[in-house]
Amino acid sequence: MPNRVKVALITSLTIISMLMVAAPVGAATPKKVVIIVGPTGAQTADYRSKGDAIAAAAVAAGATAVKVYSPNATWANVKTAVNGANIVVYLGHGNGYPNPYGTTELVDRTNGWGLNRTVRSSTDPYGDSDDWSKYMVYCGERVLRGMLTSSDDTARLNYCGGTANDGITPAPNWVMIYNSACYAPGASEGWDTPATESVAMQRVRNYSYPGLAVGGGAYFSTDMHQGGPQLVDTILRNPTMAFGAIAERANGYTLSRQRHFAHPDLSGTRIWIQNTGTSTSGDYFFAYAGKPALTPSGTTVAYTEPVPPPVDQPPTVVARQPAASATNVALSPTVTARFSEAVTGVSGSSMVLSKTSDLVGLSATVSYDPATLTATLQPSAPLLPNTTYRVAMSGRIKDLTGHPLPWTTWNFTTGPS
Repeated sequence: MPNRVKVALITSLTIISMLMVAAPVGAATPKKVVIIVGPTGAQTADYRSKGDAIAAAAVAAGATAVKVYSPNATWANVKTAVNGANIVVYLGHGNGYPNPYGTTELVDRTNGWGLNRTVRSSTDPYGDSDDWSKYMVYCGERVLRGMLTSSDDTARLNYCGGTANDGITPAPNWVMIYNSACYAPGASEGWDTPATESVAMQRVRNYSYPGLAVGGGAYFSTDMHQGGPQLVDTILRNPTMAFGAIAERANGYTLSRQRHFAHPDLSGTRIWIQNTGTSTSGDYFFAYAGKPALTPSGTTVAYTEPVPPPVDQPPTVVARQPAASATNVALSPTVTARFSEAVTGVSGSSMVLSKTSDLVGLSATVSYDPATLTATLQPSAPLLPNTTYRVAMSGRIKDLTGHPLPWTTWNFTTGPS
């Protein structure tokens, strides 16, 4: 398959090794963090460096770091390392779905890890080869869950444990983190059209499912600068913090770019995706899935999921004075309209007061306060008693991205003199 690497955010190392932090006598067993670096050709060395940075962050936070790096990142070695892991971080090629290569989700090879077929020497010129037809193998969702059957293809049966594989066995409530793997946060490959919101959501749905289904507490995927070390550090140092709050603290998290969904396959589970481009035409480079009130320690705490603002919605009037259909209004009223978001274009020609009987605009002073998002109209002369007036606001009023205010009117009636 073609290259599936986010070139701008990559790093890694080379043999299976372990970094340990000694725990004080009587202290709790240190958390176990496993960093997997799959073969990515010439970029593997960068992934190994990035894996080292994640391992260093884990050790600094009091955990044990276990590194399983290409050219030794075979399924057997990875499976052994992941046993009892509290956090698993994968850096390498991503193979998710939906993708441009077919209309069928092949769960034996998607939503998992791209690994070495066999252990090779660090001096082997093909040791880090990502040629999926010879040296690399995608061990997908069925492999992680121990569900391969004899009908799956030869590569999976030969290099991903075969039908005897019983799946991965991390610790309960473990956390899966994908760092710089295409599709995992919802994004497309660099050469492809950026994902739509629905496609990004489906990719995160599919990628997050196997880890959460195997007793996982949370799923994260990040292509953000230093996203992996920062997430690992936050999770380890905050065992009683809600995973939702941890996601909010992730590098690059921006609520205004977020979209939240119920996970279609797991009751009570949420999916957060984030379009991280400079506009809504960007791609999706951060994702979280899980139960937001759950914590790394396995408890549930009070937590309110943030509500992202609507995307690409025109501005609306959310409060007005006098109220619609108000009666007995003073003859020298201050007419106000508060908008749902910042706007431009408020003027005497876009906000008009008139008698409903003749609809001729009255002389008035119109102003806009950006701090309160409020337009104010002050009639130049007292209004007539016992008369119905109309306030009209036109599409010349727009939000900061150019969406016009829908034609908005309301009436009120003055009181006696």
